[in-house]
Amino acid sequence: MNDNLEYDKEIERWIGFYKTITMNEEWKPNFPREAIWKKGTSTLWHYEPGERNGRIPLFLLYSHINKPGILDLTKEYSMIGQFLKEGYDVYLYEFGEPSFEDRSIGLEKYLFEYIDHAFKQTLQHSGQAQLSFAGFCLGGTLAAMYASLRPDLIKNLLLFVTPIDFQTIPEFSEWIEALKIGDLDIKPLIQVMGTIPSSIVRAGMRLLTSPVYLSPYLSLLAKSYDPDHAYYWYRFNQWTNDHIPMTGAFALDLIELFVKRNALVNGGLELGGNLIDLKNIKSNLYMISSQYDHMVPADISSPLLNIVSSSDKHLEVVEGGHASLIKNSVPQALKEWLQERS
Repeated sequence: MNDNLEYDKEIERWIGFYKTITMNEEWKPNFPREAIWKKGTSTLWHYEPGERNGRIPLFLLYSHINKPGILDLTKEYSMIGQFLKEGYDVYLYEFGEPSFEDRSIGLEKYLFEYIDHAFKQTLQHSGQAQLSFAGFCLGGTLAAMYASLRPDLIKNLLLFVTPIDFQTIPEFSEWIEALKIGDLDIKPLIQVMGTIPSSIVRAGMRLLTSPVYLSPYLSLLAKSYDPDHAYYWYRFNQWTNDHIPMTGAFALDLIELFVKRNALVNGGLELGGNLIDLKNIKSNLYMISSQYDHMVPADISSPLLNIVSSSDKHLEVVEGGHASLIKNSVPQALKEWLQERS
């Protein structure tokens, strides 16, 4: 009898595995949202909670190289859903997929023509004088820069696995050194390409994750008999492969300003006639890093704590990898921290 049950479960497991890896289902938001502003391919989305808590809204900014679906993977595993449940109005700014015509959009334009306008549209729509700004990965880097430019508009700054000190990226140390001394010059290639295709962005991420690339499939196989687990796995795996192109101008800024000059830490970064000085950040600051993050270890994020002028600042290092925190839920400690300051 037990042998039959084990056999049936094994068959069910392999059927679930096959169905999951052959699934082709487009991601859709799990909570109602409304587009309240657009510019080019970017969209500012508003998610309204069922019952407002009376606290200031959240403005979310994800990275340029991935779609923000990880913030709302499934109904049960959704950071956006968690914040809505807590009673916050949530605004998500999605950059969209740049085309060849967008190749000249660099760091300056993204900050002053896109993020600044989206943030002010959110203030106007919400009727608030300040917001809480949550930035993720490179979106967190941009959030920190914006917070240094508009410290009066951001009450709370939440940064998730955010690179600040670009000189301490161990896996790319040899590449960084080659770029700095001129042995490697990819500027002509980027200028010819115009935009960096999503396939190349994905390949770059694989350089960091290739040793464990097969482990997600083993994780699926272990519990593929569970439809809820399989569907969650499918959504997360879909997100990891759903990179978007990067404009050539932003790629060149990333190399010159961050990698070669490390200007966020060393200073002297000027954009649009404005000095980007992270010392100007005065917002309440909550940073989260992951213990086993190979892409953005804690020591790449933590230097910000020694630069900002914020009197209320905190770094939390949690278990898991680069996306573990974002894909699972909002930690209780963060919920309590935000409630007290919103």
